[in-house]
Amino acid sequence: MPGVHQVDDPLAADLLAARVAVDALECDPAEHARWRARLIAITNAAKRDPALAQRRIDRFRADLAARSTGRSPEA
Repeated sequence: MPGVHQVDDPLAADLLAARVAVDALECDPAEHARWRARLIAITNAAKRDPALAQRRIDRFRADLAARSTGRSPEA
C-alpha cells in the first residue's frame, strides 16, 4: 500500500512535487496565487488529456526552477 506521499503514477507524482514546491515558495501573496492557479489549471487538464498535462507540468517545473534560481525560463 502506497504511503501518504508515495505515488505510482508519474504525472500524479510530478503534480504533487510541484504543489509542495509552490507551497514552499517565499513570495508575495499575488505571485503565490498565480503559481497555484497555474498548477490548478494543469491538474484540471490532467483529467482530460494526461499527455498535455505532462508537457505543461514539465514546463511549469522548469519555470519554477528558473524562478528559484533567478534565471529566465528557456523558450
